Amino acid sequence: MDNEIWIPIVMFVVTGVCVYAFFLFNHKNRNAIMETVQRAMDTGSELAPDMLSKLGAAINPKIRDMRRGIVLLFIGVAGFMCSLFFSDMDVVNGIRAGSVFPLMMGAGFLLVWKLNKD
Repeated sequence: MDNEIWIPIVMFVVTGVCVYAFFLFNHKNRNAIMETVQRAMDTGSELAPDMLSKLGAAINPKIRDMRRGIVLLFIGVAGFMCSLFFSDMDVVNGIRAGSVFPLMMGAGFLLVWKLNKD
């Protein structure tokens, strides 16, 4: 196999591993919180709303949308800026095409943040 074929293979494998690790750790964290709440309910402890909010580490969805929007928007802008450093138009067009997705996702999150009345 040529060395050029390994670049996309490694990129997709690493991206898949990162996404899998994110969801795995998020799932484990939620299970640990649910087990803590279940133990408190089994022992008959009083579950105050303040304690539940601290366990859940609930962030205001409006602020979360703004943060995600800004991060995704700047990832898209960084991709566009990265494309300025290449002279091969195939590479430039590929990077720019890949940058459109996070750019539009970021714009969408910022739109949801702006339209959210809560």
